Amino acid sequence: MANDHGLRKTFREFLVPRGFDAMAVETRGVSTGAPDANYCKRGIELWIEHKRIEKGRVTIRPAQVGWIERRLDHGGRVFIAARFRSDMRLYHGSAVRLLQDRPVAEVAYLGRWSGRPSAWDWRAIEAFLLDANL
Repeated sequence: MANDHGLRKTFREFLVPRGFDAMAVETRGVSTGAPDANYCKRGIELWIEHKRIEKGRVTIRPAQVGWIERRLDHGGRVFIAARFRSDMRLYHGSAVRLLQDRPVAEVAYLGRWSGRPSAWDWRAIEAFLLDANL
């Protein structure tokens, strides 16, 4: 498992008490490129790929780009959460190809939070995850 600066654990820790059902996804040899977590709340199912920002970039494999774009084409909800130290950015899955090719500073994000995860605005994060217009 890649180091994501604890994002998968953090998201689970803060979203489950907010009523999300969470499932870690380990797909080695089963479904190449699938995000590492699946969530569901009020009948809305979504996927989150957790990444760490290293040298201003995130590493996204071609299989991940393919999986995310295919799921979005079928109406699925996919997000990428990327963290560097205390900074966390949430991206819509449609940014996956840009994130693969460019520094994170050049890619538009849905929201950005800093400080300890307990200080992040989880109400806003939840609103992005459940927003039917995204």
